[in-house]
Amino acid sequence: MKLSLNAVKGTIRRRLPGNDLFTRTRTQLTLQYSGVLILFLSLFVGVVYALLYALIWNDQHERLRDMSDSEMTTLQGWAGQDDNPNRRPPREIEDAFAISADQSFYYLIAENGTVQLGNEIQPELREQVMTAIAEGRFRGKKFDKLTLQTYDKPAAVRDNPSDGDGLPAKQGEEARFLVTAQELRVQGQRIATLYIGKEVTFQHELFRLLLYVLVGLALLFFIVALGLSHRMARRAIVPIATAYERQREFVADASHELRTPLSVMLTSIEALQLEDSVEQDLFQRKVVSGLKDEVQGMTKLSVELLQLARSDSGDVVLERNAFDARQAAEAVVRKLQPLAQTKRIAIELQAPAAIPVLWDADKLTQLLVLLIDNAIKYTPDEGKVILTLDAVADKRGRALTLEVRDTGIGIAPEALPRIFDRFYRQDKARSRQAGGHGLGLAIAKSLVLAGGGTIEAESEVGVGSLFRVRLPL
Repeated sequence: MKLSLNAVKGTIRRRLPGNDLFTRTRTQLTLQYSGVLILFLSLFVGVVYALLYALIWNDQHERLRDMSDSEMTTLQGWAGQDDNPNRRPPREIEDAFAISADQSFYYLIAENGTVQLGNEIQPELREQVMTAIAEGRFRGKKFDKLTLQTYDKPAAVRDNPSDGDGLPAKQGEEARFLVTAQELRVQGQRIATLYIGKEVTFQHELFRLLLYVLVGLALLFFIVALGLSHRMARRAIVPIATAYERQREFVADASHELRTPLSVMLTSIEALQLEDSVEQDLFQRKVVSGLKDEVQGMTKLSVELLQLARSDSGDVVLERNAFDARQAAEAVVRKLQPLAQTKRIAIELQAPAAIPVLWDADKLTQLLVLLIDNAIKYTPDEGKVILTLDAVADKRGRALTLEVRDTGIGIAPEALPRIFDRFYRQDKARSRQAGGHGLGLAIAKSLVLAGGGTIEAESEVGVGSLFRVRLPL
């Protein structure tokens, strides 16, 4: 019976756990989509802000430059009349200078440091500007920004409170000023410097407010982009997840259906081995033995595929019960001892006398079998496998830790990040010879993740490997 698309979606949502491949892929797609959108949005905001900044401040610079050039033309005509660089400008020159609505102060300072011309919107500005000039603040700069302290009452009211409301004057806010400095020269010799400043506090605050607005809009669009990206990622992953779900169900069904005929075949082969004719004929004995090995390999593969299919569907559930982890480890060592003896490999168990835990005994046994079997498989003859088991308590809580160390061939650094991938084999020829399908470590990882634990590996080629597992209890 065919399922509708909505039914398939519902099946996928129910069966796939929260930390599955599709959730991670959907998250990656969401981050990639939103990352691209945010990148273009950030570029747009940056370009808009930079253009507005350049346009407005260029306009302020032009206005101040025009003002300075006009006044410098007046001064230049007066300064060329005689050779006294320190004389004060006449009255008509002073009358030509006045504080305009677009000007906050101006000072003409001779080379000997005397102020020949000067005026400001507040007397308190002069001392602050003179201090900045003495510190060389404007030296070598056509324009500079200066922060000066202003007051909310004129000096006369501060000096004579009775003329005002009887209250002491208060300091105003710090104001921003754009200052330009031009040299007055006669016959190539500098005789004075003209400083003109205009208040640009409004423009400064405007750009700060504009920055806040743009950042706020960027955050808003980021949230919108994140939502759109998540929606796009969900829609993009549906057909992939649907196809994967069908493949998973096929693998699970096929693996389950294969177990019965494989069991029958294995039983039949074992029955053939008991026949005298087979036992006495070397060729028949080898053929039957080979058939048995292949059927056992296919049986193991079908079991592993079924295990992975269950882990993909989220059907792996821990059945917690109290047991002794050391006894479970000893049972696994005894079970794998014959396999190790064929290669003269020693299996050593290092653990306390008793390790009472509350976990899934069957899952722990399966995990130990997978890790120790993998160690035996890739350890040369007369090697060693050490299993270390203990229960620890730290800031993360109580946990069962186990380590499987071998003196095997090791894992190449470039292969180490992929050893838990399905069907990945560093040396395919050696793996086939050893009878591996590249699924054991993938199943081990699924068991550990099902229990909320962690698994990691360390290895050095020619020295051996170490698998470290932490299972929260």
